[in-house]
Amino acid sequence: MPTPLTPAQLTRDLAVRDLTDPAAGPHAIQLVVERAVSAVARTGTDVRRWPGDRIVTIADNYDHLGYHPDDITRDARYTRYVDAHHVLRSHSSAMIPAALRALEARPADDVLLVCPGVVYRRDSIDRLHSGTPHQLDLWRITRGTTDKADLEHLVENLVGTLLPGRPWRLEPRRHPYTVDGGQLDVHTGTEWVEVAECGLAHPDVLARAGLGDGWSGLALGMGLDRMLMLLKGIPDIRLLRSADPAVAAQLGDLAP
Repeated sequence: MPTPLTPAQLTRDLAVRDLTDPAAGPHAIQLVVERAVSAVARTGTDVRRWPGDRIVTIADNYDHLGYHPDDITRDARYTRYVDAHHVLRSHSSAMIPAALRALEARPADDVLLVCPGVVYRRDSIDRLHSGTPHQLDLWRITRGTTDKADLEHLVENLVGTLLPGRPWRLEPRRHPYTVDGGQLDVHTGTEWVEVAECGLAHPDVLARAGLGDGWSGLALGMGLDRMLMLLKGIPDIRLLRSADPAVAAQLGDLAP
């Protein structure tokens, strides 16, 4: 197995504040989550927030989402291993398999699964990248069929609510957990910035959780840090965790 984190490294990583968690104190990222949920939840939708654990099984982080056993993302260069069976979640989609299993145990006809949280990467640190970014997965699961038009409508509502008037585009992308996957980019005025990935929920992912025939869904995973940066005009992702009181005081709302 890949070399796991030492006890000291694991303690350090788990001590990182999750800015999406109100119990750790208020932060503007929490307002992004709530605004995103309001944008895509339809009237009558059962909204279920799944908190999830930072330490997840390798199966939930990869296998149950359809990742190939040899996928490069499983390498210790990209994933922080805790032991032979667990990792620190590398994306918020790692919360989805457990949330789907809970839905199978308590089904409803129209559900929005809301899975926000800090995730752990091994990215090079720069103005747009962090080793502990925050992501939000929004999966709308329904009895019946959904199609690409439904997905595009969801994305249109999301961008129109969070970044009204901003140009956006959907570029085709392949994900193991979606069909007709895409990457959502928003234009800042000077460049295109990736803010989310999306697609139709892969039937195999639903079936692994016990949601087989008759179920379908829309899947979207969003980078919360970048979305907040676009909303407030923040030039560097590292400012979101600033200890400078003058900076921190500006991170309680979504005003530019």
